[in-house]
Amino acid sequence: MADVDGTQGFTSDTVAFFTELEQHNDAAWFDAHRGTYKSCVQAPLAALLEELTARLSDAPVPLRGSRATMFRINRDVRFSKDKRPYNTTASALLTPSGTKAEDAGLLYLQIGSEGGFMAAGLHSPAPARLAPLRDRIVEAPEDFEQVVEDLGAADLALGTDAQLKTMPRGYAEHAEHPQAWALRLKTFIVQRPITAELLLSDDLAERVEEFARDAAPLLMFVAGRGDA
Repeated sequence: MADVDGTQGFTSDTVAFFTELEQHNDAAWFDAHRGTYKSCVQAPLAALLEELTARLSDAPVPLRGSRATMFRINRDVRFSKDKRPYNTTASALLTPSGTKAEDAGLLYLQIGSEGGFMAAGLHSPAPARLAPLRDRIVEAPEDFEQVVEDLGAADLALGTDAQLKTMPRGYAEHAEHPQAWALRLKTFIVQRPITAELLLSDDLAERVEEFARDAAPLLMFVAGRGDA
């Protein structure tokens, strides 16, 4: 990752921070290491988002991210049995709007002590947002099949973990549709791992950019756009 305003990329200190946080997930430890968090996690993540914003400005679906699209490391423990106060990973979004709004698709990054992953598409949309995607699949199965083929050519596949066992309400008559499996999806996401080696590599931004461009057919589909 390039040096932006004097900020270096992720380093072994980043990995060490997350490793130790996993072992000492409490406010006292975090307060004592807040400076490390800011310099070794927050700053390089913000720099990565800035670089990716520039790299993806001419992509089929331009994506933008900044400190405003980074997620807080503090966990919301109000309704959780797990009262550990901090996430042991850092995460952020890049979206067409440059905000955390996800309706037009997203690129999601998550990093931790062992690397992380990158994901793209539309995550768990509301039923009102999901219905138009399903309708487009019903009406133009060949177009959606082309999206799937283009993703496959880049060694990407839509995740099927979040998939209904039966046809969704209102789509039972399409149980024999050639893309019936996709009509049962509740989320439209592809992803790739960020290995521990890649996390510390100068190639990180380039590899994330490559992933975003490989995922462009899906991002264009969820945004309601045709071919670029």
